Amino acid sequence: MSGLLPIIEQLAAAAHHADRANWLLRCPLDILGRYDGTIRNRLMHAGFPAGIGYLDELRTVKCAVRREDGQLSLAQTDMLSDAAERLRAAAHGWNVLETPGGVTDL
Repeated sequence: MSGLLPIIEQLAAAAHHADRANWLLRCPLDILGRYDGTIRNRLMHAGFPAGIGYLDELRTVKCAVRREDGQLSLAQTDMLSDAAERLRAAAHGWNVLETPGGVTDL
């Protein structure tokens, strides 16, 4: 027994960056927030800085003020979408370029 939650053990056991990216995109937000340090540690040891970048952007959006109706702003929604695209691209070894209109494959 590692002492980790089973869902965190899944991340620790991931063999490929694509598996780690998939895990990050599917993991409950509560787990990502509550176990942020442990998750970052696993990503760092796996050599997956794109995963850490994704967590940084997710944290930025989670800490931002929402619209009056409680929804995320278009800019926040775009930020999450672009972060997920960059995460997927990095997981597959693709080069991407950030542009004002979003993410573009090179």
